[in-house]
Amino acid sequence: MDFRTSDSSTLLPAASGGSPRRRETRHWRHCVAFDLTVPGLDSSPAREVLAYAFGAQAQAYIVETSRLHDCTTLYVETDSEDINDVIGTLTTHFPNATLGRVTRVTRH
Repeated sequence: MDFRTSDSSTLLPAASGGSPRRRETRHWRHCVAFDLTVPGLDSSPAREVLAYAFGAQAQAYIVETSRLHDCTTLYVETDSEDINDVIGTLTTHFPNATLGRVTRVTRH
């Protein structure tokens, strides 16, 4: 009987310093992010319009609610990569809103 105590395929990972690693695939998400201040203290109408205008992938988070000024500020991330398209869509769908800083964001 011939027993093998080592196999060249198992020695290669050990010789390289560890077990073979699966190549990680990172998915990068490029989007446009902005602050949007809308009238009123209820953010649900603005969220519905954002979902309609930018699709279900648009994410909106409440940043601030001001009872003094009767408004809500949302931080929004869209899947759109074109800032001009985003601004055009916002001015069409939110005529009474205030647009804050608009930036490009990359997430993984």
